[in-house]
Amino acid sequence: MYRETNFCIERIIFCVLMLISYYFNRLEAADTCNTSIFPSTFKFGAGTSAFQIEGGWNEDGKSRSSWDWLSNTYSIYLNNATGNVASDSYHQYKQDVASMVAMGLQNYKFSLSWSRILPKGLNYSINQAGVKYYHNLLDELEAAGIEPLVTIYHWDTPYALDLLGGWTNPKMVDYFVAYADIAFSLFGDRVKLWATINEPKSFCEGILSVLVNIFPELPIGTYEYLCGHYAILAHAKAYRLYKKKYQATQQGRVSLILNLSCNMGLTNSTADQEAAERKNLFEFGWFAHPIVYGDYPDIMQVVIANNSASQGFLISRLPKFTSSEKLLIKGAYDFIMVNTYTSYMVTMANYSNSPSYQNDLQTSTSQSSEWLSSGLSTLKVHPEGTRKVLKWISDTYSSPEIIITENGFSDNTAILNDTDRIRFINATLTNIRLSMCSDSVNVTGYFYWSLIDSMEWNNGYTVKFGLVQVDFDSENRTRTLKDSAYYYKNLIQTRLIIG
Repeated sequence: MYRETNFCIERIIFCVLMLISYYFNRLEAADTCNTSIFPSTFKFGAGTSAFQIEGGWNEDGKSRSSWDWLSNTYSIYLNNATGNVASDSYHQYKQDVASMVAMGLQNYKFSLSWSRILPKGLNYSINQAGVKYYHNLLDELEAAGIEPLVTIYHWDTPYALDLLGGWTNPKMVDYFVAYADIAFSLFGDRVKLWATINEPKSFCEGILSVLVNIFPELPIGTYEYLCGHYAILAHAKAYRLYKKKYQATQQGRVSLILNLSCNMGLTNSTADQEAAERKNLFEFGWFAHPIVYGDYPDIMQVVIANNSASQGFLISRLPKFTSSEKLLIKGAYDFIMVNTYTSYMVTMANYSNSPSYQNDLQTSTSQSSEWLSSGLSTLKVHPEGTRKVLKWISDTYSSPEIIITENGFSDNTAILNDTDRIRFINATLTNIRLSMCSDSVNVTGYFYWSLIDSMEWNNGYTVKFGLVQVDFDSENRTRTLKDSAYYYKNLIQTRLIIG
């Protein structure tokens, strides 16, 4: 239905949808909140990250990132996959932008590679070839009328900084702020939406299942909270730097990206409902509470302090913010950005006295057999969960503006006729619009993950999230728009949810 070969049919459908869209826009202008159509100001985009798509891992002065080192040294990914070539966007960024133009994309979220801009990790040595690459990409986006949302850090720490302790080193705060300063200075004249850090929980806690196999001596239960603590401070200092040094001239907005699944009680019992709330606070509140309210959630402070004491620690494994740090971090955001993919049913787990974030959290999860499976077994489809996530964030954090910066459906085939992905996007956007109209949640944007098929971390190239197919068996990584890209094109143009 959406293929280029069916151009005439597509144009007829498009014209009909435009007429319907015009009618509903008239209703919107009359101060109604119609659940079938998005307002003209709503941002529709798609996203990627540097390590997952760029390739060119050691070209033109780029140094190794932590992921380059891990994947090339320890073969940690499925089928010994690396990001050495990935989707080859370092050489084919123009084709990527052409794909965006073909689908009428308005916004594009991408990340900078820290080790491509600062090969040593430190700001004394800027790699001009890396800087030029991102200027070229921004030139293409500007010419196409596509607004960028730039993530400064999406997990690819320069390996040089890992040798200094990475995110468990207090100096990492200063290293990151110096890097962010360079990014703001170089690109801020054209970038008005910034994400400082993507999903700190993922690189502070989620990655441990990989790292402990390589470094069994890693102090689990301490590593997670040191990493998270310095990530929060790094974000806050970068945010304050932008406001002081760049806000007046660049007029941009800055936040960080957090992730949250929909956590629901396994049953309606009070215990299970409290377990779901506990997981929300440990998962999202770990980082959101400090930047909104100035400190960690009470439940984290109490639980981790008590567990630490019972385990023989002299002080809590969760670091404390000083009074001046609380002032620094509180309010260090212009809006909330959230990545959300799936839902879980939550209940309390048996207590284990072994130090770890997971044992502090002390919950267990399951998923309904009725939910549609995707290319990743842990990401079953439950679009209604997106609405619940948005309402919980709105209720918990005083109705902030929210942008969904990642949300997507994966398969294992890269099939062009990807009807399951179309149904997923349609159902998810239906629930987002219901959230806006029926729950009064201030959602202003949706970035589908991902623009193109890419390197999906532990799963290598076996899992496909893209609206655009990438042929990883071809030398030039040929791109082909999937049916979902044409569906998304019509949705962006008409603002209309079908069905």
